Amino acid sequence: MTDEQFDKLKARLEQLLGLDLDAYKQAQMRRRITSYVTRVSNSIDEFIADLGKDQDALAELRDMITINVTEFFRDEAQWAQLRGSVLPDLIKERSALSIWSAGCSTGQEPYSLLMLLDGASAMERSTVLATDFDKEALAKARAGGPYAAVEMKGVPQQDLDKHFDEGETGFTANANLRRRPKFKEVNLLKDRFGTNYDLVVCRNVMIYFTGEVKSALVGRFIDSLKPGGVLFIGATEALLGDDLTNVERLGGNFYRKRTDAQASSRAA
Repeated sequence: MTDEQFDKLKARLEQLLGLDLDAYKQAQMRRRITSYVTRVSNSIDEFIADLGKDQDALAELRDMITINVTEFFRDEAQWAQLRGSVLPDLIKERSALSIWSAGCSTGQEPYSLLMLLDGASAMERSTVLATDFDKEALAKARAGGPYAAVEMKGVPQQDLDKHFDEGETGFTANANLRRRPKFKEVNLLKDRFGTNYDLVVCRNVMIYFTGEVKSALVGRFIDSLKPGGVLFIGATEALLGDDLTNVERLGGNFYRKRTDAQASSRAA
C-alpha cells in the first residue's frame, strides 16, 4: 500500500465511519489494514472504490480496526486489587458510585464490574455507563451475550450461578444483571465525555493510539473524574511524565485523581 493509497483510505474511513486513523499508531494500523485488504479484495484501489457499498463488509472492517478483544475479569491480579482495596475504599467514601466502562466491547467488562459491586453489596446504589464505538459489539453487550463456555473461565462459580443463564448457544446475563448497565455508542476521539465519575475503566484501548492521543485521552479521563476518583487502565499500560500531574498512583494500574487540597499542596 502506497502512502497515497493509505492517505486516501484514511480519508474515506473518516468520512464513512468517523474514524480518525491518524490517532492510531501508523505502522501497526497500516500492517493490519494491508493484511485485511489482501484477504478480502484484489487490490487496494478496488477496495477503496467499493467502500460503503456493502454495509456488512464496512461493519467487519470497523470491528477489525476497533479491536474488540476482551474477557471477564481480564488480568485477574488487577481485578483482585480492585476487589480487595480500590473498590472498598471508594464505597466507604461515597454513598453511591458512578462508574464508566470506556471501550466496553461485548460487555464482559461492565458485567464484571457489576458482579464485584454485587459482592460488595453496592450494586443497587451504583450506576454503570458502558460505551463503545462498535455497534455490533454493543448489541451483544446489551443482549448480555450469549458467551461461549470458554469465555466464562474467569467468572467465579457463585457469580456464574447467580448472574447467568445457560442455554444451547452459551451463557447469557440474566435479566437482573442485564438491566443494570446503560450502554451507549461513544467515539472516544471525538465525543464529549461525561463528568463526576467515581471510577473510569479504560483498559487495553489506549495502547493502540499514538503517544500524543493517549496523553490527551488520559487528561480527558482525569477531568471526567470527581476529586479522589480512580482511573483503571490495562495491565500493559502505564501513565508516565505529564500524565501523572493530577493523579497519584495507587499501585498496579490504578490512579487516583488528586483532590483540590492535594493539587494545591503539590503546586506549592
